[in-house]
Amino acid sequence: MGKKILVLGGYGSFGRRISRTIAAIPSVECVIGGRRPAKTGPTTGENIATVAVNVNDPASLRAALKGVFAVVNTVGPFQGCDYTVAETCAGQGVHYVDLADGRAYVDGIARLQRRATQKGCLIVSGASSVPAVSAALIETLAPEFDRISEIHTCLSAGNKNLIGLATVRAFLSYTGAAFRIKDSGHWRYAYGWSESQKVKFPKPVGKRRVYLCDVPDLDIFPTRYGAQSVTFRAGMELDLFNYGLAFLGRFRRWGWIKDLTSWAPGLMTISHLFQSFGGVAGGMRVLMRGHKHGQELEHTVFLIARDDNGPAISCSPAVALIRKWVEHGVPETGAVPCVGLLTWDEIKAELVDYDITLVRV
Repeated sequence: MGKKILVLGGYGSFGRRISRTIAAIPSVECVIGGRRPAKTGPTTGENIATVAVNVNDPASLRAALKGVFAVVNTVGPFQGCDYTVAETCAGQGVHYVDLADGRAYVDGIARLQRRATQKGCLIVSGASSVPAVSAALIETLAPEFDRISEIHTCLSAGNKNLIGLATVRAFLSYTGAAFRIKDSGHWRYAYGWSESQKVKFPKPVGKRRVYLCDVPDLDIFPTRYGAQSVTFRAGMELDLFNYGLAFLGRFRRWGWIKDLTSWAPGLMTISHLFQSFGGVAGGMRVLMRGHKHGQELEHTVFLIARDDNGPAISCSPAVALIRKWVEHGVPETGAVPCVGLLTWDEIKAELVDYDITLVRV
């Protein structure tokens, strides 16, 4: 019997992908947890078991955690979410990793530091595109600088890459909302899905419009790398959706709309009507500016997904971390964001089966 890994939300788009990959790791027993686990389906098989669990009920969670080595929590959105799952894991001494991209959630995971240390487990938040992959890409460029002054990250997915309801709710939660960004050494307020830019990605992605988003990087990178300006932007392939979200953001700023997250199901229905447009290619870019031997420098790295496996980028840090823990042990205890825990090579190893490449310019 191998180490038992419980994947919460294993029937979602990210959870299915993660479950299948983890189940293929030697000496691992993968279990999918959900309120109504399916008896059969695309994620079940001889290497994947199921268990009924309510992630909002600590008693249900404690029962599901018996004999579990580590939990992968894919149940989003994490914006405005509480720490019930992470707290229960910390209390039971079970290692934990989630795919959170909510700024406040990832920043606040440190509140579990003492409990996790006492119980001898590691609680990790943000093992996804941000901040895990963005930080790993930054680390590939950091040796080129003596001093880093700016870090600008952006992300754009292909229109034919289906996104889940939780993802839509996540970016709607900050569209039109005010948040702080570090700009030229000073903190200022910006609004979600505003201050658009056009970014030219390598082919086949091409030019994409991207907008400011509220993510954990905005707090972590100014401190970790000393950068005086840090931004993160994201965008859709079709400008129809980009402009639509920008208008909704303005309506929220003006007080005409209070809660955009309730619009998520309707917006997903509309997006499906345009599924035949655009393509599957998407990408992530990290642009850094700074100095080396007194000279001003700018370096850029792109992560380009040419096929419909772009979501593998978001899943790769959680899988890489589980693989590392299973094969080499968990080297520390506490509660931390997923920054500095994985090298780019460790993340890249989870992407070798896909048409995803790193391009430096």
